Formats: sequence, C-alpha cells, structure tokens
Amino acid sequence: MENENMLPEGEALQAAPSPVQWGVWDTVFLCAAALAAGCYFFCHFPFMFTDSYHLPGFGWTLTQWLLMGAALLFAGKKGRLKAKGNPGGWFLLAAALGLGLCFSIFGNDGLRMMNLPVAFLCSVLAVFSLGGSNPLPALSARGLLLGLQKTLPACFLHIFQPFRALGSIKYQKKGRLQGLGAGLLLGAPIALVAGLLLISADSMFSDLLKRMVTPSKKIDGAPILHLALTLAFTPPLFSLLLSGGSEPFSPSEEKEYRANPVTLSTILTMLAAVYGLFVYVQFRYLFGGVETARMAGGYAEYARNGFFELVTLAILTLLLIFPFLRLCPQSPAVRLLCGLVALLTVIIDVSAFFRMRLYIQAFGLSVLRVVTLWGMAMVLLSLIACLIKCFFPAVRVCPALTALALGSWLLLNYANVDRIVAADLVARYNGGMEHLDIRYLSTLSPDVLPELNRIENEETRAAAQRACHSSLFHRRPAAYDASLCYLMHPPAFIPDPDGMSEETQNSSAR
Repeated sequence: MENENMLPEGEALQAAPSPVQWGVWDTVFLCAAALAAGCYFFCHFPFMFTDSYHLPGFGWTLTQWLLMGAALLFAGKKGRLKAKGNPGGWFLLAAALGLGLCFSIFGNDGLRMMNLPVAFLCSVLAVFSLGGSNPLPALSARGLLLGLQKTLPACFLHIFQPFRALGSIKYQKKGRLQGLGAGLLLGAPIALVAGLLLISADSMFSDLLKRMVTPSKKIDGAPILHLALTLAFTPPLFSLLLSGGSEPFSPSEEKEYRANPVTLSTILTMLAAVYGLFVYVQFRYLFGGVETARMAGGYAEYARNGFFELVTLAILTLLLIFPFLRLCPQSPAVRLLCGLVALLTVIIDVSAFFRMRLYIQAFGLSVLRVVTLWGMAMVLLSLIACLIKCFFPAVRVCPALTALALGSWLLLNYANVDRIVAADLVARYNGGMEHLDIRYLSTLSPDVLPELNRIENEETRAAAQRACHSSLFHRRPAAYDASLCYLMHPPAFIPDPDGMSEETQNSSAR
C-alpha cells in the first residue's frame, strides 16, 4: 500500500527542511560578527604588507571588549552564566581584558603580535568558562585542554546556521534558487584557491588571466578584497560567539593510561647521563669562568653560543617529563628519575641565563631579549612545578603555574618594554659604549622619545631624535591602529639638511 505521506513525484526537491530556530541573539551575533570583521579589514587591512603597517590598537580593544560583553550577556540571558565559585574564569576574563587594553596603550608591534594569540585564547577560554560551556575548572589542566580543544570546532559548529535559517524560509518556492546561492557562496572560495594554485603552477595560464583582466586594471580591487575577507571571516566569528553560551561541553572520560616503568626509567636514565655530562662541563668552564685555548674567541664568545638550543632543550624536556609522570604516577623509580632530569634541566636553564646575561652585557637590551628572559623564568617555574609534582603527585600545579604565567606576561606588557630598552641603551652610551643603536631605536614605538633627551652627546642626541621622529612620522598609524603612546608623544618630521649623519648609520651587531 502506497504511503500517504509520500510526496508526489517531482516534488521531493521542494520538501521543506526542518525549521531552524533563529532568535534575536542570533541576529545580534551575526551583525556583531559582520561589523567586527568589516572594521578590521576595512580600517586596518589597507596598511598590511606596506611600510606603514601596524597591528591593531584602539580598534582591537574596543572590538574585543564589545564581543566578549555580548557573549557573556547572551549566556546570562540564557541562564548559563557561571559567575559564582569560578575564580579561574574571572582571572581569564581579567587577563583577556588587560591584554586587550595593552593594544590601546602601547605601540610596540612585536609585543602586539605576541599578544594576539594570547589575548584571543584568553578571551575564548574566559567566555567558555563564565558562559557555562566549559564545566571544568578553568585553570586546571583538563579545563584548559578542553577549552583549547573546543576553540577551533566552535568556529565551525554554527557556521551554516544563517544559511540554514535563510533556506527554511519559503523553501518550497525558492529551493533551487537558494541552492544556487548557497553553491555560489561555498564554491567561490574553493574556485579562488584552485585558481591561485593553477596560476602558480602554469605561467601560460597566468599570462592568459593577466590579459583577461588587463582592461580592468584601473579598477581599485582593494574594497572588493576587503569585502571578500569580511564575508569569509564573519561566519566563523558568529559561530564562535554563539558557542560561548551554548550547551555545556561534554568532556571525554579521563582514561587511565599506563606504560612499562622499566622502559620509561631506561629513557630517563640515558637522558640524565647526557644532561649530567653537560652540567659537569658548565660547572667546569661556564660558571667557573675558565679561559682555555679550546674556546674559540675566549670565554665571552664561548658563553654567548648555544642559548636558543638550551632553551629549546629545556622546553622539550618539560614536554617529556609531565607525560611520563602521568603514565607512571605510582612508580617511585620513574618519579625519582623525572625529578633528577628536572633538576639537571634547571642547571641547563641557568646556563642559558648566564649566556643571555653575557649577551646583554655585550650588546644591551632589546625587546626580544626582554621577552626571552621572561620565557626563561617561565621555564624555570615549570621545572620547579615539575619537581613538586615528582615528590607530591597529588598537588595540582597547573592552576598556579597558569596564573603565574599569564599574570607575569600581563605585568611585562604594562612595564613599557620599549622605554626600558631605550633607557638601557642610552645609559650604556652615556657610560662609554662606542655606538648607540639609533637604527634599532627608530623601529620602536614613541615611548622611546622621552629617553632620547637623556643622551649627553648633543650631536648624537640630535641625530637620534631626528631619526626616530622621522621614522615614527612615516609609520604613524590610522585611528584603528593607533594607541595612547602616539597621542602622548606625537612624532614630527625633522628634516636633516646635511643628509643622514654617520652616527645614524652605526648599529650594534645583533
């Protein structure tokens, strides 16, 4: 017997899909996502890949704060706001807001670049925790891992919801037309990527396309590019905002993994032997300051080599020890050997610090060297936490370690690193250093300008002020990318009638 509910032939394609719930907050988030993406690409992107490029400033702070506020307000309206008994979530929120504010205060693009992923992840994890999506403690190891695991999927979980909501409206009359529209929207970026790859693969194909677009050379394609990027980034941002107050994530069950303690003990013993030999050499030559003919260039040259290799080794050791403690928490031999390797790695980290200290004594501070010192301190704290975990397995070290890392990074940003570096270089020059690295100073933010007045040599002071003001004047940002330091110390173009002086050309090595 024919099913009465079956559609007549030819009308199967006209069947309406299940209706998609679309509310006020969906509209708000879609508009907010489109506005945020549009402001970024239309107000900030024009400077990209040019000498005047800056990372965002006031615009990033305002956008981040508004989007986080909207996501948390949405969670509160849904009754999912987890504000009480959630110190980790509040700490992540404070860190995210504080890092976002740094973009509006300071102007160092290097630190801004480092802050972008940190501020983004802090914002997402704070919204997940306070919005009730992450049921685990925010700063615990499992809570951080769950939040990080859900960040990327959250960008695509609701990405097609606007299209599905649009498709459920009068689908029976416009099904084919809407299917064509959806196909165009989804096919355009795929065809664009394929075309770019083919252009790179075949020169004749590339020349053909160039001849096809030659008549339209006078058309400004920048607005089209900005609009395309805005349309591409709006759906993931909308999905991420909507996920912040969605149903709680279901964390996977914590599985108990076990490994053969003999295998792990053998690995750790071999590693400890290599580290022990290296530590012996450090005490013999580096820490003792012994000059020997085998050290090419002498003690200072010997000590300044190998810094980054040692820091990398310390980080890799941490990534090895913590899983081993997880795999064999009840094995005294494994925990003892992990503690021994961690202790030897502490000495390796101290060796790296000695090398960096000598490097700074020779060449002075830079922003990267200050950040490197912070990184070494964090590695040392992580090794200490590892030692505590080796002898007290029940102690939870992750929340304290995460709080210290984020808190100290926030303090580093507010320490005005550019001014600290400029003050150090000027003091060294006044103290007898042969050359002042004017070229490097001219690449920093306007925060260095007040320190230039402390240069005692009048000719050098004039050359430094002229070079820094001129560089900053040509690199002055637009309103979206500006920050408070540009308002407090506005650069002015100071021409050099005699051309660039010899002092401006002098630059310290590395």
